Amino acid sequence: MPPLVRLSRQLLSFWRGELSPGVAPFRLWVDITSRCNLACTSCPQRLLPPEQRRDMPPQVLARLVGECAGRVGLVNLFHRGEPLLHPELGLWVRRFRAAGCAVRIHTNATLLDRGRVAMLLAAGPDLLTCSLDTLHAGDYAAARRGARLERVLAGLAYLLAARRRLGLRRPRVGLLLMGPQRRDPAYRDRLARLRALGLDRLLWRAPHNWAGAVDGVAPLGAGRRHRCTFPWYGLAVLSDGRVTPCPQDFFGKLALGLLPEGGLLEAWRGAAAQRLRAAHRQGRLQRFPVCLACDRIRRPTLLGLPREHLKNFLAESIVGAAVRRPR
Repeated sequence: MPPLVRLSRQLLSFWRGELSPGVAPFRLWVDITSRCNLACTSCPQRLLPPEQRRDMPPQVLARLVGECAGRVGLVNLFHRGEPLLHPELGLWVRRFRAAGCAVRIHTNATLLDRGRVAMLLAAGPDLLTCSLDTLHAGDYAAARRGARLERVLAGLAYLLAARRRLGLRRPRVGLLLMGPQRRDPAYRDRLARLRALGLDRLLWRAPHNWAGAVDGVAPLGAGRRHRCTFPWYGLAVLSDGRVTPCPQDFFGKLALGLLPEGGLLEAWRGAAAQRLRAAHRQGRLQRFPVCLACDRIRRPTLLGLPREHLKNFLAESIVGAAVRRPR
């Protein structure tokens, strides 16, 4: 099914408030590893208990490849951890792509050494987003304790240069910045160097509160509550196999099922998912404190869709890797 047709059916299901959507989830977050090499102040990963810091078992990943084939349009091969820590990331990128899925990786970019760059270029994910939060060295050091901005930028530059040297189109590379930016000469120079090497996208997002898990980072979350799109749009599978309806549900409190005991579509259309959709449709979320605490359902919308992410959503969901260069 063409991406635009699939997405149109997904949106119609959301606008109608269908309790059991007729189409499979459009996007899947796969927590290939919940281990991370950083402890960022704005991320709840640092709050994960030790038993949750693990790689997803290969039998769960294999099950997901089979279930996604011909059904899921975009697989985010990351969630709660740093995907470049997974020793077989390249293998699973290739397997999901062979199943007909577009694959996106989101990384803190601290591990972009020669070996991992070669792995990424050989595996060819469609999209690679490097989350740096800021291009100001002091702000970066405060937010990303233990990491050095110049080293990260050198790794990203090496990736872009290697992609150009090999004449490859994938992955399309984006740079993600969060919150207010100091657009000083150093910011402009660093961004200009990356653009000259072929950076495809510059993304900006406001911080969010991870469904209440992180305090004091939701300046846009004070408005009227809206119906959330996630229960009609995607699923996340945590590293232990739990299926949850929302990537903001970092600790799996809304779990709909467990892989490989059940299936994705079973969780997608099951009774627990239908109860959650009914609660959002009716605006009665008292039984779902994770949703009540989330700032995303209080942010500005357009036709019921989160306005802040609409441009990126359309670029990634409809045209996939065919994205424009940053201005």
